[in-house]
Amino acid sequence: MKLSSLLLFAFLGLTMVGNSQEQDSIFKLLNTVIVTGNKLLQKRTEASIAISVISHQTIEKANAARIDFLLNKVSGVYMPTIGGEQHMMSIRQPISLKGLYLYLEDGLPIRTSGLFSSNALIEINTSNIHSIELIKGPASALYGAEAIGGVINFISSPVPTTKLASISGQLNSTGLKKLELLYGKPNPKGGWMINASFTNQKNGILEYSDYNKNAISIKKEFKFSKKLTGYQTLQYIHYYTQMTGSVDSIHFVKKDFSSLQSFTYRKLAVLRWRQNFQQEWNSNSITQFNILYRNNTMDQNPTYSIASTAKSNKFKGQINSNHFDAFVFDLQHQWNIPSLKSKLIIGGYWDITKQNLNAHYIDILKDTIQNKYTSYTAKIPDSLLTSYQTQINNKAIYLNYLGTISNTLKINMAIRFDNFEYAFNNQIASGTPSSINHFSHWTPKLGFTYNKKQIGAYVNFSQGFVPPQITEIYNTIKVPYLLPQQFSNYEIGGWAQVKNLYGEFSLYQLNGENEIISVRQADGVNLNQNAGSTKHIGIEYQLKYKINNAIQLEWNATNAKHTYYKTIIKGVTVDGNHMNAAPNFLSNASLYFKLNSKLNSSLEWHHQSKYFMDETNTTIYPGFNLLHIKFNYVLGKNTVWLHVLNVTNAYYSTMATKNFSTKGSSAYSYYIGEPRTIAMGWKWSL
Repeated sequence: MKLSSLLLFAFLGLTMVGNSQEQDSIFKLLNTVIVTGNKLLQKRTEASIAISVISHQTIEKANAARIDFLLNKVSGVYMPTIGGEQHMMSIRQPISLKGLYLYLEDGLPIRTSGLFSSNALIEINTSNIHSIELIKGPASALYGAEAIGGVINFISSPVPTTKLASISGQLNSTGLKKLELLYGKPNPKGGWMINASFTNQKNGILEYSDYNKNAISIKKEFKFSKKLTGYQTLQYIHYYTQMTGSVDSIHFVKKDFSSLQSFTYRKLAVLRWRQNFQQEWNSNSITQFNILYRNNTMDQNPTYSIASTAKSNKFKGQINSNHFDAFVFDLQHQWNIPSLKSKLIIGGYWDITKQNLNAHYIDILKDTIQNKYTSYTAKIPDSLLTSYQTQINNKAIYLNYLGTISNTLKINMAIRFDNFEYAFNNQIASGTPSSINHFSHWTPKLGFTYNKKQIGAYVNFSQGFVPPQITEIYNTIKVPYLLPQQFSNYEIGGWAQVKNLYGEFSLYQLNGENEIISVRQADGVNLNQNAGSTKHIGIEYQLKYKINNAIQLEWNATNAKHTYYKTIIKGVTVDGNHMNAAPNFLSNASLYFKLNSKLNSSLEWHHQSKYFMDETNTTIYPGFNLLHIKFNYVLGKNTVWLHVLNVTNAYYSTMATKNFSTKGSSAYSYYIGEPRTIAMGWKWSL
């Protein structure tokens, strides 16, 4: 790879001319205080997990328009954008839409387990992100279901200690415009923080890919007394996007950015309200209690539901609406035990969610000359396709012990029990019969950390589980017998800081059992079954080197192998095959230049290796390299920036797959990456 060689030579040259003067707390990574490890404050060096922190300072300097620009700089993380803030995810797993990730805001899930959405991060207000913490690997012992590949916890903006206000705007050459507003004011009894963002994109690289998103977050802190504090938050997000979907192999090869679509869409309305209380009983006893309400509606005319019929100009599809209301009660108590230099944490969690989904069948006309779906009508006389209600009850208790074995050696043990009840009520005569299903799971975790001065290591065993999703269990003519998917993780890691050099690594093996796949039955009907097993082995590593006062290098990368084990897909045995959409190597490197007290810049390189597009390992996607250059200039209360993204104008796909068929036919799917883009922005801060 020529580009990687150039970066290496540049690094060596700068090292030779650089100043190696040591600075106090150069990276401050080992002293970082995290909250995601056990829901309360904990030093990074005491957490026996692979965790990365994207600090507030990093977010402020990045001026990123989307979340993926931040997450993709973390080793072992790849969040491919598929248009209009829609996304997939890959953390210790192949790139996919699967419900193997848990997304939190201030320690609580933003969605109900069992109703996973691959596009869940649309439901985050980007202007309200203060910092981000990422646990890589299973964390179900503390957070419950879906915490498999990773947990991403978005820490919201706190109420400031002094009055704060800012306004920022940015636009780019692919039609994106974004405005962000912030206002914060403290008072003796707490204070306020308000964040709002307004995003709009028109006439992007792909035809029919416009979107808009408006979001507002309001936080009110309370100080009832010296020992009783809390906060209340209210968030509303409205999102709408045209759904152009992926392109086939012919469009991709020809660089044809036209769309088949003219009416497909996704619309989302999200309301979240939260009340938090924290009572400090004494110096060794603290209780936290949260009440959370979620109101979520997603309306769609989805591209992925369009299917052919016997006539070349007639297709079929659906319009659906998925709504849920959820009440969550979260209680946690911590005891400090000074005589043992340890902590004991006990908690309980209860999520009560009522969900309903309605879908209507539509007839679609296609103009075969223009190669475009032009109109649709509801099927006459009856267009109702699906109508059901489900009540989800998730009750959980957990116990976490953090002990001290010696001054340098600590232990972290946790166990959690989750019980799910799905009460499914089908409101039409056809389809899955109404039923009640129960799922339960015990999830353990055991870890040890060693830390002495600037060198440390950890070992960790953890498990994660995923109950069957509502759409997996209630989408056939009978209810399949399904067990929760289970993943076991074995991991070692370490960190070290020597003068101006900091490094860390995590080596893991993650085994998946009872994975749910669609299996063809003897009568020819496909039915979901626990029939899949996978193995994931990898190493994630990070290096930071301060060359001199003006130049710093950061390198994040991962090498991984994802394979099928005891798995049959569509009647074909794929044992030992590489999983599709699973790159073996991901890397990003950044050189930061502080040119003077006002001007700084960075050079960033992102690399993705080749991978198999299908489960039978017959087709390869070659991967890609991206180069970005960024400049930031600070003048008093104003900051302006210029970012040139994908400088070389590389043509690539953020995600490419090939769905094989036992009949010999295949369907290719490419999500086109963004071309060279020039982004400009301005921010004024009080």
